[in-house]
Amino acid sequence: MPYRELSKDEHLQAGGPKRILSLDGGGLRGIVSLVYLKRIETLLRSRHGNDPDFRLSHYFDLIAGTSTGAIIAAGLAIGLSVDELIERYESMGNKVFRSRWWRKGIWRERYDERALIEELKSVFGERTLGDDSLQTGLLIVTKRMDTGSPWPLGNNPAGAYFRSGPDADFLANADYPLWRVVRASTAAPVFFAPEEITIARQPGHPPVEGLFVDGGVSPHNNPALQAFMYATLDGFRLGWPTGEDRMLIVSLGTGNADPSRQSSILAASDGIKALTSLMDDCGDLVETVMQWLSHSPTARTIDGEIGNLTRDLLTEHPAFTYQRYQLDLRPTALKTLMPELSPKAIKSLTAMDRPGNLPILKQLAERTADAIAPDHFPKAFDLPKKTDQPEDSDLKPYRRRANNPVTAIPLNLIANRNNQPGDPLFTYHKWDDTQTAKSGDWLVKNGDEVYTVDRETFETTYTPTDTPGQYIKTGKVWAKRATESGTIQTKEGSTRYEAGDWLVFNDSEGDDGYAMSAERFESLYKADDGDG
Repeated sequence: MPYRELSKDEHLQAGGPKRILSLDGGGLRGIVSLVYLKRIETLLRSRHGNDPDFRLSHYFDLIAGTSTGAIIAAGLAIGLSVDELIERYESMGNKVFRSRWWRKGIWRERYDERALIEELKSVFGERTLGDDSLQTGLLIVTKRMDTGSPWPLGNNPAGAYFRSGPDADFLANADYPLWRVVRASTAAPVFFAPEEITIARQPGHPPVEGLFVDGGVSPHNNPALQAFMYATLDGFRLGWPTGEDRMLIVSLGTGNADPSRQSSILAASDGIKALTSLMDDCGDLVETVMQWLSHSPTARTIDGEIGNLTRDLLTEHPAFTYQRYQLDLRPTALKTLMPELSPKAIKSLTAMDRPGNLPILKQLAERTADAIAPDHFPKAFDLPKKTDQPEDSDLKPYRRRANNPVTAIPLNLIANRNNQPGDPLFTYHKWDDTQTAKSGDWLVKNGDEVYTVDRETFETTYTPTDTPGQYIKTGKVWAKRATESGTIQTKEGSTRYEAGDWLVFNDSEGDDGYAMSAERFESLYKADDGDG
């Protein structure tokens, strides 16, 4: 692989830009998400050297899913390609959603969950939520019906309930069978029976069972906001950095239908229609909040009064870059995409349990997938190339040449009343990529260049001279020539480099690095002669 494949722990715990994939619920309309994922996989594979072994689990640091999105998310997390998932998904849909005349969804669930369980076990086997075979972060949204509370279940090893000690009064989330967690998230009321998961087991006491239903009946059928909270809130113990060039959230829907409802002469019918429309309301609210928090090139118009929120921001700076992709299933849009569709066929496409719709939904998604553009995935979020982490033996020590001081001042600026050292202040474009200045960083003038340097790096590598405001780099650096072009992740952002440029690091382990042209490196540094 031309890029460095990250371990699950690196995806979850390491610093640097973070990438989240969020997958909505929607029953068999999940085929729409899979077609869009195929487009995304193709674009990102091309971006990363066209390696045939590229997987979305290599790129995304956290994959979140609700209901049918949970099936897809878990499949991606174990390293399946999108083509593999499409094949399994179509087979699963035809086996699971078999209508029986004695199952009408009134006295008993419409479908037999045993077929679904068999299919899930065939995909996920004996894996648990904490299994090492999961290649990246995974978040499954369920709802515990017996307590009425949403339960986001993730594989963050630092999570409060992920592991349990000998005296714990709960069963560790890491030990939950993965197929059972996914089955819980897909247990849509009326369609499937709830799923029981043992959540506590102590000697001398009967096990405590939690009763779980589809995560889509929580506020998080679109799990994008839940994924953002999971990644950033202190309670979830991930603490990922925010900022439009530090976090990318890609959110896929399964198709939005006309939300209007016709009145009925039956009061009960109107009540059911009003309740089912709450899922649409929750989805709209999630999209509104996500667009209000972010830089969103794909932002849609929420309504005629507030527009798409591109001129409004809830926070001082965008908390992330947000890309949302959704298939419009309203009749006018469908007639434009596929004029041959009959009114009856159009009406049926919003159903979540009709395998016969899979071919048409697939075609519709393919005709709209080009809306997913390469520039929706900024270079700042590219995976590090293997050359970005050179072998120790490739690095040689160098020292800064004498009489080459820099002029610098600390950026002790206040962005808001709660500003703390390390909080983002502003971004700027340099070295062919986006850089972020943080409170406490240093603003440096080095010859004819001006840029910012991370506070810790500056204070450990530069020493003040006798001239106020001037500093000299006195310690060693370790460097090597780049043999091919690539991107290196720095504490300030990313730097693009070409073959022949120098990769320079502030320690011999190849950490805390940056890039510069050969001409500039050779004018500033000389090989270390070992004189201390």
